[in-house]
Amino acid sequence: MYTESKPWPFPLRVLFRFLFCYYVLYMLPAHGTANLLGTVPGTSWLSLPYMRMWDGVETWVAVHAFHLSGEITTRFATGSGDTTLHYIETLCKIVVAFVGMAIWSVPGRRQMEYTRLHAWLRLFVRYTLGTTMLGYGFAKVFPLQFGTPGFLRLLEPYGEFSPMGSLWWFMGASLPYIVFTGSAEVLGGMLLFFRRTTTLGALVCVAVISNIVALNFFYDVPVKLYSSHLLIMAVFLLAPDLKRLISMLVLNRPVEPVDLSLPRFANRKLRIGAVAVQVLFLGNVLYGEIHGGWQGYQARYVHPQRPALYGAYDVESYVRNGQEVGLEPERPRKVAIDNPAVLAVRTMDDTIVRYGSKYDEPNGTITLTQGKSAPSTLTYSRPDAEHVVLAGKLGADTISARLKKIDEKKFLLLNRGFHWINERPLNR
Repeated sequence: MYTESKPWPFPLRVLFRFLFCYYVLYMLPAHGTANLLGTVPGTSWLSLPYMRMWDGVETWVAVHAFHLSGEITTRFATGSGDTTLHYIETLCKIVVAFVGMAIWSVPGRRQMEYTRLHAWLRLFVRYTLGTTMLGYGFAKVFPLQFGTPGFLRLLEPYGEFSPMGSLWWFMGASLPYIVFTGSAEVLGGMLLFFRRTTTLGALVCVAVISNIVALNFFYDVPVKLYSSHLLIMAVFLLAPDLKRLISMLVLNRPVEPVDLSLPRFANRKLRIGAVAVQVLFLGNVLYGEIHGGWQGYQARYVHPQRPALYGAYDVESYVRNGQEVGLEPERPRKVAIDNPAVLAVRTMDDTIVRYGSKYDEPNGTITLTQGKSAPSTLTYSRPDAEHVVLAGKLGADTISARLKKIDEKKFLLLNRGFHWINERPLNR
């Protein structure tokens, strides 16, 4: 670590100016990224105008610099962090950071070191990365980020999965593994909030985030930009101790302790106030993540809202307008019902047809909607424990379908469980 009495090399001073400008820009409020301001309740009135300003800049650059048009030049919710505007936003911030570095280098050419400013930047990076790791980590400790595969997925041939879908449901098939990976993220995040454990936390984060970045790239998960930034943040925090770590772990040489006092207020009251702010900030983040995670866990796993016809079904018979339908491509083959709002049908030609659904349990009816078509209401009945009969008008047709419930125990992915002893591998 560089001290105030030792000048920094010129390339390092220039690199620091750029990184300082870029990190400050990146850690301010933005779409889809964690920021310290966003963790403070009641600050949306500050962050929203700032983000709208950047939205306008990015759209202008997309239209006038890259000659783009249409939907990709506007912000819209897709769940992707790798949209065209996300890349343009990153480019804009890199350009602004370069301009800031150049302007700063004129009056700062005689500044030989930035030890104190570096300490403050590390503080903000530590807290931003730590907050992000806690957010992602607790979303796995309370397994909410990846859900258990639903009936539609269980009925889907593996070859139809996208790479991202394959990763998502591989994770969701094992809740203990999800909790394990989330615990590693929480551990790395918590260690970053304390100066003495920052290096250890950065090591944990580099290991954990490197795996996440690899998964995002190799399974085409659209969080490549964000996860790469998080990895660079972890490397930035680890960089000052790389030589010491190599000396100790590789060269087997003793290393001297470093000064961890910066950043530090000279006034005692300010130091006490800083500790109080740290405790309040971390307490607020932990409360929000744990309380929200526990509520989500209760809603998803303990008290799930399951529809009256919850389950997966084979369509044993299907009558349309009084005629039994055979092997026509559009004939329903399987039905999957995971939640009260959606009913999904897999047809004979493996097309997936989704309907919005609304139940009226006292009257034994279900109303189906699809696009702009008029709603259709079907009655449902249970002739026995294994069967359901749907009948009524579906669009312009009168239909009657006899469904046989698929035994959930047949889904080996969810019911294989754990075995200490395996005489032969069960690899299907």
